[in-house]
Amino acid sequence: MKQLSRLTAFFLFMFSLAGCAATQGAAVIEAPTVVKTSPVASPPFAEGISGLAAIDGNTYLVVHDALSFEDDPRLSIMIVSAKSGAVFEPLVVDDWRDPDGRPSDLESVCMVPGRENEFLIAESGYWQGKYGRLFHLRLDRATRKAEVLGVTKLPKLADNNSEQVGDQYEGVACMVSSGSGLVLVLGERGGSPAFPSGVLRWAKLELEPLSLSFTKEGLEGLTVEAPGNWSDSLKNRDISDLYIDPLGNLWISACEDPGDSGPFYSVVFRAGSIVTGGPAPVVLESEPVAVAKVEGLKVEGLAEPSEEVAAGGMCIGSDDEVYGGVSRFLRHH
Repeated sequence: MKQLSRLTAFFLFMFSLAGCAATQGAAVIEAPTVVKTSPVASPPFAEGISGLAAIDGNTYLVVHDALSFEDDPRLSIMIVSAKSGAVFEPLVVDDWRDPDGRPSDLESVCMVPGRENEFLIAESGYWQGKYGRLFHLRLDRATRKAEVLGVTKLPKLADNNSEQVGDQYEGVACMVSSGSGLVLVLGERGGSPAFPSGVLRWAKLELEPLSLSFTKEGLEGLTVEAPGNWSDSLKNRDISDLYIDPLGNLWISACEDPGDSGPFYSVVFRAGSIVTGGPAPVVLESEPVAVAKVEGLKVEGLAEPSEEVAAGGMCIGSDDEVYGGVSRFLRHH
C-alpha cells in the first residue's frame, strides 16, 4: 500500500534531479524507450506502471496505483513506436458501478481470453475492510473510455490497516480451462509477516455476472520463491506481475522495494507452465532461473513483446515511486 503523498513524492523527485546527473538503469535491457505522458494527463512526473496487458501489437493497457483520495489516472493506454518510444493516453471510466467508488491501489491487469477489448483489473487488497475488488472492463479506444461490465470481491485472507500488511495481490492472469471455462490466477506478492513468500491462488471465473469460486486447494495456492540476489529474502516480493505467453509458459516478475527512493532491484523468471485438467492450473519449475536481472527499477508490469520493437522480448513496466516509471523491452528468451 502506498502511504507517501503525491506532493511529497514530487518534491523528492525534483530534489533527486537537482542532486544527481545519472539515472538508474538496467544493464540487461535493450531498446530503451523513455516513458512520455499525454499532455492531457499533465502529471508532475511520469506515472508509475503497476500492471500491463497487451491490447494489440503495439498498444498496452496500463493500470496505475492511485489511492482512493487521489485524482491521478487509474488507467492509461500505452502506445509504443520505434520512433517515439512509449506515449501514455489516460482512459476515462464514467461509472465504477460499486459503492466503494473509484479504485484504490490497482496493481494488476489481464486480457479476457476470446473477448476483444475486454480486461480484468484488480486492486491490491482490502484497506480497513473496503476495496479488494476485481473489475471487468470493455475498452472503447475511439473514445478513450472504458465501461465497467462487472465488479466482484477478491478473497480476504488478511486485511490491510495501520497495524499490519495483509493481502497484496500484484498479478492476475486469465486462462481457458478444460471444458472452455475460465480460470483466474491471482498472485500474492509475499514479503510480509502474513505472507513471507509469494503465492499463486486460482479460482473458477464467471463473467456474467462476474464472480470467483475458489476451492480449498485454490485458496491455499502454490508457494513461489523468486530467484534473485535479494538483500533480505524475507522481504523481497516474489510476485509483482504475471504473464502467460502464447506457448503456455508462466512468467513472473519479482522485485525488492526498500523504500520510496530505492535502490530497487527486479528479476523476471519462468515460473512454470499452465495445464488443463490437473489439480492446479500451473505446474511450477522446481528451481526457476532468472532470465533478466534489472538493477535500479521496480518492475511491476510484464506483458508480451511489441511488434514495433523487432529485436525485443517481453515488455516490462516499472513503478519507481518518487522517480516515476518507465517501459522497456527485454531480450528474447
